[in-house]
Amino acid sequence: MTQQIKADKDYTLLTSLLQVADIFVKIRERELLPQNLSATAAEILFLVDAMGDDVTPAKITRMILREPHSTSGILIRMEKHGLLKRTKNMERKNLIRVTLTTKGKKALSQAMKQAGTTHVLSRLSAEQHSKLKQALSILKEAGKKELHLSPKALLWP
Repeated sequence: MTQQIKADKDYTLLTSLLQVADIFVKIRERELLPQNLSATAAEILFLVDAMGDDVTPAKITRMILREPHSTSGILIRMEKHGLLKRTKNMERKNLIRVTLTTKGKKALSQAMKQAGTTHVLSRLSAEQHSKLKQALSILKEAGKKELHLSPKALLWP
């Protein structure tokens, strides 16, 4: 028998949304385990590759919505594992550029082949997929305003 819990409809929706997000992270982590790669590290590899040549820790921080020190720690660990390289800008010594190494590009290629989340998302029709994407975009923009985030935060997707 399913236990009924009385809760506000918005809180119930939020809980459901968080549960789905946690499920996707767990699926992704399980897929990436053989590569010794976290879901966050895979996301960073993808973002660095997608953003091109002008990638800085600050831009990554805005995209993954983490604190600067957390992003820095992740980048340092990824560099130790040989996945990326952090280099100081010659003109602006306090500016660091982030680039993928050959090992990082290979890890990204392997990470992109994983299909667990795609398998789960395939349960949605094209119309449901489109509506969900639209609803998440609306919620993301409202959340950015609520948190007073820079328009540059969470630019993708």
